[in-house]
Amino acid sequence: MKKWFFLFALITLAALFLRFWHFPQLVNFHLDPPLFMHDVSQMVEEGKLSLIGPRVDSKIIEGRFIFTGPTFYYLLAILALALNWNIVLMTGFFALLWVVTFILIFFWLRQRFGDFIALIVYALLSFLPWLLPYSRIIWNPHLIPFFGILLIWFLEKRGERRLFYLLAGLSFGLAFSIHYAAVLWGPLLLYYLVKDVRGKNAVKQGWLLFAGGAVFANLPFLLFELRHDFYNLRTLVFQFKYFKPSEGYTFSFRSQYYYYIFPFIPLIAKAYALGLEKLKKILDFKILVVSQVVLMSAFFLYSLFGPQREALINPEGWTIERQKLAAGLIIEDNETGFEVATVIDSDTRAGELRWWLKRAGYEPMSVIDYDKTDILYLVAPESRPPETETVWEVKSLRPFKIEKKIDLGEDFIFYKLVRNSRTP
Repeated sequence: MKKWFFLFALITLAALFLRFWHFPQLVNFHLDPPLFMHDVSQMVEEGKLSLIGPRVDSKIIEGRFIFTGPTFYYLLAILALALNWNIVLMTGFFALLWVVTFILIFFWLRQRFGDFIALIVYALLSFLPWLLPYSRIIWNPHLIPFFGILLIWFLEKRGERRLFYLLAGLSFGLAFSIHYAAVLWGPLLLYYLVKDVRGKNAVKQGWLLFAGGAVFANLPFLLFELRHDFYNLRTLVFQFKYFKPSEGYTFSFRSQYYYYIFPFIPLIAKAYALGLEKLKKILDFKILVVSQVVLMSAFFLYSLFGPQREALINPEGWTIERQKLAAGLIIEDNETGFEVATVIDSDTRAGELRWWLKRAGYEPMSVIDYDKTDILYLVAPESRPPETETVWEVKSLRPFKIEKKIDLGEDFIFYKLVRNSRTP
């Protein structure tokens, strides 16, 4: 067995261990993922392919929002049907996808830099602590680095066969359908286009194939636009025209850091490889090896034991097991015409509880019907008792009595609230 393959296998096993050790307890099913699954479930139940995907809630101006393409929903539907709607297994697919992406980057770099540098970059990517938590959530940006390495690899090989222009276009188009962060590859595409023009390559035919692939990958979304008078395009123009930051508004780069860095992961990997290549020429080889081994070890240990290990379990402790426990209490109560809510963070409509209840055949009322129900099941921290709660979902039930109060652990309290005017 070649030495590089042994090290590659060892790094791969370590990467998988980091991601799947105690995986079910660390899966984050909150905020966006339940909304995705509700949409996908409706699409499957209706037997009609959606022409749009998730809406971009971070880009809402005066109640108008835009959508991404439906490719992500198609993928989720396939996973859901293949894995029997098992959220943990579906999330595991995305955790595995990160490792597959890093493997592709390894073989891509190996062609240019050889085994040593490719293995170092592969290990650093696999053990990077700040990427690790994102592998435990059903989230569309997971696919951006995967399509990014395919896009770059195909563009680098475009001179061999024109087919690679088409494959590059498909990669870009699928990525764009999944997440608008793909537009950040614009300068990269322009670089290759200018390079082809200067080199007098078959620019017209090749880039027409690229454009054709990109358009084909977005056909459902383009069909939606044609059917709805270019809704997304008009909304985007509207947002650019009327967006004004509110007083005190600041752009939080920290909260968006990973969101924007994903498209550049393959390029960052190559830049690091180039840096290592230069260091090999000026440093003693042993010093370089030791420094990189120390860095890899630090990343691995911090990923294994550091505070970020349970990051993205928001709120902390709101695990799938605890969500199912709360849903089980509601099912056991066997009421009809009830509502559910959580006040453990900004997501008060309890999308995750609605999902588990729906899978069990106990659907609550609509998210706009809180004022019409006589029963509200509420999950709240001890510090936010329902008697003093100010959110509309609870206020609309007043006056009410607390019929049940159950400690779920980790400072989560389950309440059954009943309107006083309810007829027994």
